Amino acid sequence: MAEEREGEFREERKKDVTIRGVDSDLYDRAAEIARRTGKTIGEVINEALGLFIDLTEGTRSGIQPLVDSAKEAGRRIGERLTSAVPTVISDLEEIEVTKADLEQFGRRVVFQNIDRLVFADDVDAETFDRYVALIRNCDEVRPPKGVSKLLVLSKCRRVERLVAQ
Repeated sequence: MAEEREGEFREERKKDVTIRGVDSDLYDRAAEIARRTGKTIGEVINEALGLFIDLTEGTRSGIQPLVDSAKEAGRRIGERLTSAVPTVISDLEEIEVTKADLEQFGRRVVFQNIDRLVFADDVDAETFDRYVALIRNCDEVRPPKGVSKLLVLSKCRRVERLVAQ
């Protein structure tokens, strides 16, 4: 009965809120968590805000070293997850990608919805395999010379033309 009243009380306190300055990457990550867990984005954000407030207010003094350690561990896990998730490059008419582009970016990339995707000839098979996660929904892909078409095709989904240079 007390739980019912508490739930009703919480429902009454909910309202639509607009928050400026929210990091779009954090929002996207929260949206992904919501999709995976079957919750709404609002529920995920409420839980995150509640946890943040609990950690930064009343519980600070006695467990602060533990909190700091947990924050650091979470930050490191987040960095690993972020580096494992490919970055999407999309919605371009044309782009040429060099070996230096891929290496300097240093993360795996998904190329999608690009009319003409050209890889410079300096991109070798190892670099291509390491940094190109997926190529999808592209009209034309021009792979670099010296990289197996089969390797390139293994990364392609819904590509209209593969044009050898």
